[in-house]
Amino acid sequence: MNHWYLVASLPYLRFGEKPPVSREAFLTACSDWLAENDVTALEAVLENRRPPGGDVAQRWWNGEVELRNAVVRVRAKNRNTDAARFIQPYSGFSLSTEEAVADAFARTNPLEQEAELDRARWAQADELALTAPFGFAGILAFAVKLRIAERWTGLDDEKGRTNVEELILASAESR
Repeated sequence: MNHWYLVASLPYLRFGEKPPVSREAFLTACSDWLAENDVTALEAVLENRRPPGGDVAQRWWNGEVELRNAVVRVRAKNRNTDAARFIQPYSGFSLSTEEAVADAFARTNPLEQEAELDRARWAQADELALTAPFGFAGILAFAVKLRIAERWTGLDDEKGRTNVEELILASAESR
C-alpha cells in the first residue's frame, strides 16, 4: 500500500544535520496513516531493536545484523579472538556492507569509524526505500535516517567528557 501524502509530508534529512522533525512528531503522523503493527515496527527501528513481523522490517533488520556481524568480525580479528560466539543469524549477504565496514575500520579515528558505519546504514536505508518509495519501505527508511540524524546531533563534547570521567571513576572505585 502506498502512502503518498505521508511520505510527501516528510522533510528531507541530511546526514550530520539536525532533523527538522522529532521522532515523536514522526510517529504521531504515522499513527494517523499506518496500521498499529507498522507503527510498532517504526518504534522498534527508532530504538534500534528488532522490529516485529513484516517483510520490509525484516529486510532492514537483516541488513543491520549483517553490518553488526561484519563489525564483530573486524574487531575480533583486530583483537586476535574468535568472533563466532558473537555472530547473530540473518538472511542475505551484501558485499557492499562488508566493504563499508572494512572502509570504516581503515580510519584511525573512532568517531570517523562510527560516522562511516552510520553512513553505511544510511545507504542501506536508501536502498530499502527504492523498493517502494511511497510505501512502508520509504517510511521505514525515513525512520532509520531519523534515528541516525538524532544520534549525531545529540553528540556533545562536554557530555562525552563527563561520561568518560564517570566511567573512569567507576572503574577505579570497583578495583
